[in-house]
Amino acid sequence: MALKHQAPLGTRDLLPAELARWQWAESQARGVLERYGYGEIRTPIFEDYELFARTSGESSDVVTKEMYRFTDLGDRDLALRPEGTASVARAYLERGLGGQARIHRLWYMGPMFRYSRPQKGRFRQFHQIGAEIIGSSAPGADVEMIALFVDLFEAWGFSNLTVAVNSVGTPGTRREYGERLREWLAPVASDLGGDSLQRLISNPLRVLDTKDPRDLELFDKLVRGGAPMPRMLDSLDSESREHWEQVLGGLDALGIAHRTDPGLVRGLDYYTRTAFEVHDPSLGAQSALGGGGRYDGLIEALGGPPTPGVGFSIGLDRTMMVLEQRAAGGPAVPGTIFVAAMEGTRAAAAQLTRELRREFRVDCDLESRAIGAQLKLADRAGATLVLLLGEEEWARGEVVIKSLRDGGQKVVPRAMLLEALRERLK
Repeated sequence: MALKHQAPLGTRDLLPAELARWQWAESQARGVLERYGYGEIRTPIFEDYELFARTSGESSDVVTKEMYRFTDLGDRDLALRPEGTASVARAYLERGLGGQARIHRLWYMGPMFRYSRPQKGRFRQFHQIGAEIIGSSAPGADVEMIALFVDLFEAWGFSNLTVAVNSVGTPGTRREYGERLREWLAPVASDLGGDSLQRLISNPLRVLDTKDPRDLELFDKLVRGGAPMPRMLDSLDSESREHWEQVLGGLDALGIAHRTDPGLVRGLDYYTRTAFEVHDPSLGAQSALGGGGRYDGLIEALGGPPTPGVGFSIGLDRTMMVLEQRAAGGPAVPGTIFVAAMEGTRAAAAQLTRELRREFRVDCDLESRAIGAQLKLADRAGATLVLLLGEEEWARGEVVIKSLRDGGQKVVPRAMLLEALRERLK
């Protein structure tokens, strides 16, 4: 018989066994971010629809096809957040952070929502970790953001990562580059897919974001025919070029492997200069682990003063899938104690269990089972040690510690129990 209720398509339950790895990954990330001096920020799961429409682009797939948009009981136009940067920028303005300090290092972690086709490692409710530096236009901020990104993945056990980088210049140079893209694509424009053709008219840089295999084949056809794709780097103004060269120099100084990817773009006007993705080449064609870039016009687009910023986001769902496939990234399982009681020591066992739980992982029997059944329960639960509260031993002020690993056991005075457990489980 089919269940009456199931999780909505594109969502899932994370059960305790899975969450152990997730919590480990989140803890590792928190440690890296704190050592870099970033402060955590938590924003609402839903915001005004207009906030995301402005920051993602009215013509983007996120807005036109993927947004979870709804009207609440107060007739407000709202949306579940599809990404984190817009909410952070809104909070920066609304809470007056700019008046408290010139530069803010912020990070966030939580669920995001996009109505897209569910596939392996991608969900309609998904999870991201992201970081932002708001207030600095220096190339060093871009370099720090990329270094932080790489260090997060290395803390999770990834290695030999490569950073793909590009510069998208300024709004003026992007318009110039857009015209060059239109000229380059003119011979195949009529064969482009509907989305790409519309983008070619409204925002040609976004054509390069296409995943349509037919469009990608047309690009390759142009290149094979002797018409290389124009590069944004060739359209940079002098200040953007100097910024670009300092970013590359900073990555070299830190020993971070990188390559220039001319097709890596950000199509909206408030994106400026550096764009980047981090790749794990061992993952093959789907090697991208996440990306980010500079958005010096974003705060201003939301009604604030001109304020530079740079950030990135990481999809945790896919990251966890890779770690699971590699059987990597798991926490050391702490030793578990099981308190087993006899009829005359059940009340004492309940008290001891509560006391020990202030320091250790402790399980116990809730159903007054026989001692043999309790030992089987402890074994099934994966306990490391069993504390046997025999009636005679307890009356003498003693506890029996039994190891489920080697079967050995030892009688210890009640007063020495904590010390003995610390020694066994350290």
